[in-house]
Amino acid sequence: MRENPKVILIVKILIAIFYLVGILGFSDEGTYPLFVSLTALNLLMTAVVLLVFQQEWSMKVTLILAAVAGIGFVTELIGVNTGWLFGNYSYGRALGLKLMNTPLLIGINWLLLAYGVFVLFSKINLRWYFPFLGALVMVLFDFIMEPVATALKMWSWQSDSIPLKNYVDWYLVSLMIFALMRAGRVSLKNHLAVWILGTQLVFFLALTFTLKLT
Repeated sequence: MRENPKVILIVKILIAIFYLVGILGFSDEGTYPLFVSLTALNLLMTAVVLLVFQQEWSMKVTLILAAVAGIGFVTELIGVNTGWLFGNYSYGRALGLKLMNTPLLIGINWLLLAYGVFVLFSKINLRWYFPFLGALVMVLFDFIMEPVATALKMWSWQSDSIPLKNYVDWYLVSLMIFALMRAGRVSLKNHLAVWILGTQLVFFLALTFTLKLT
C-alpha cells in the first residue's frame, strides 16, 4: 500500500481505539465473556491490517512470512501435544478453530510479534547479532503477555506457575525465526508494525493491572 500519512494516522487512531475498547471490555465482568469470544477475530483483523500496509511484496517476502507463521504453528503443535516445547499446557476456545489441539491462528500470533520486532530493529535487523537481540525482546513480550493470555483463557498451564522452560523455548524458537528472516534478507517496510506491537504491549500491561494479575 502506498504511503499516505493521513490514512496511516487514521488507521493508527482506530487501532488504538480498538484496543482501548478491548481493555475496557475485558476489565468489566459483564462484557468479559463477550470479549473473550472475540479474541480470535481481533487477532485475525490485526494481522490483516498489518499485512495490508506491507509496502513491498515479493515471492520471497510471502514465503518467509508464511514460514514464520508455519514455524510458530508447528512448534506450538509439538509443544501442546508432547510437552517437549514450552512445557505442559493446553489451549482454550478463545483462539478459535484448532488442528490437533492447536489453534490455527497461533502461527499468526507469532508472525505479528516477529514482524513487529523485525521492523522495530530495522536499522540492525541484518546484523549478525540481531536474532539474539530480537529473541530477547520476544521473550520479554511473552513475559508480559503470559499471565494475561492465561486469564483471557487463550491457554492454560498444568502447573501453578508458568514454567521457566516456556521462556527458554520461546527464546530458541524466536532465535530460529529471526535467523531465517535475517538469512533471507527479507524487506519489511510497514508504518503500522511498531505501532501495533506497542499497542499490544500497552494492552497486556493495562490488563495486568485491571485484572489484578500482579
